[in-house]
Amino acid sequence: MMAHKWMIVTLIIFVCCGVYYYYMTQKENTIAQNVAPTTTTTKVGDIEVLVSGTGQVYAASQVDLKPQVAGDGLDIESIAVKNDQAVKNGDLIATLDTTEIQKTIRDAKLAVENAELKVKQSERQYDTKTVDDKYARQLQKNELIQAQNALSNAYDDLEDYYIRAPFDGIVTALDFSAGDSISRDEVLASVITENVLVKISLNEVDAAKVKENNLVKLSFDALDNVTAQGKVSKVDTIGVVDSGVVTYDVEITFTSPSDLLKPGMSASADIEIEKTENVLVVPAEAIKKDTSGEEYVQVQNTAGMLQRKTVVTGATDDVMVEVISGLGEGEEIVIMNSDNTTSSTDTKENTSSTSSSILPMGPGSGSGPRN
Repeated sequence: MMAHKWMIVTLIIFVCCGVYYYYMTQKENTIAQNVAPTTTTTKVGDIEVLVSGTGQVYAASQVDLKPQVAGDGLDIESIAVKNDQAVKNGDLIATLDTTEIQKTIRDAKLAVENAELKVKQSERQYDTKTVDDKYARQLQKNELIQAQNALSNAYDDLEDYYIRAPFDGIVTALDFSAGDSISRDEVLASVITENVLVKISLNEVDAAKVKENNLVKLSFDALDNVTAQGKVSKVDTIGVVDSGVVTYDVEITFTSPSDLLKPGMSASADIEIEKTENVLVVPAEAIKKDTSGEEYVQVQNTAGMLQRKTVVTGATDDVMVEVISGLGEGEEIVIMNSDNTTSSTDTKENTSSTSSSILPMGPGSGSGPRN
């Protein structure tokens, strides 16, 4: 008797579950059939593949000027320029105290005079043709040459006390005055070129796409509505690892610089990796891929049926995709449709390049009225 009751209870539960499942399935199918797919029309357009990065404006060349004279606490005798002053290659920037080197030159001159006198004296004293006389006279001449070399070296050392511009440019970061002391490790000033460039940092994925001479569009945080054109002039071969992240520096030179640019300004760069013009394009979300890797789109025919079309794609900017073959301009394609129709078309039915499956749509199909 007890077993009979449990059988009845089990049967009731089974029937209730079946009724509930049938109801939910019918409800989902009804909703799916009444959801119209989102469609768009294929068109001709351009696709520009960009890699973006941020960085700074730098002078194309910069040299930090430091004293070349050995020793610490060197006194600055005079400063010949001011900050932001334009200079030519070889122009005097500053002069260090030359007291000590002038003493060295004075002593070297005296040594040369003494050596010259000894040579003249030897010419009179050793006037015989013996071998010993020849050696004695040659020794005096060698001493004269050594003294002359020492004087020449002293004059060379004197040049180190005059700090000059290494190239045509602009003086910057000059923080010393006449009478100040400076060590050999301190920077007296810097000379930068007037022409500038931009350096940005890219991750390893983006850096691998960038090549020399890629065109670049540049903008600057400090300059509203100011843009400039450039091109990639250098991509670092070796990356920098920071906290496990690898980055590469990219150098960009200007093809249309602005007079408003200054070193240190923040810059944003859009590097053109690939550009295709006047090609057939569709939204990226319209492209689907089956289990074999073949790409396709869905179109809706006049009978309200979804038709799959195999396509071959080309360039993409992750928003739009170039369609090389499989579609024509002006065709209406499905971007999104209900879950049941999408899953039904994910299996390749045949190898036709135009269609492989046709699926029915419920009432309300399409993106709008049709003729």
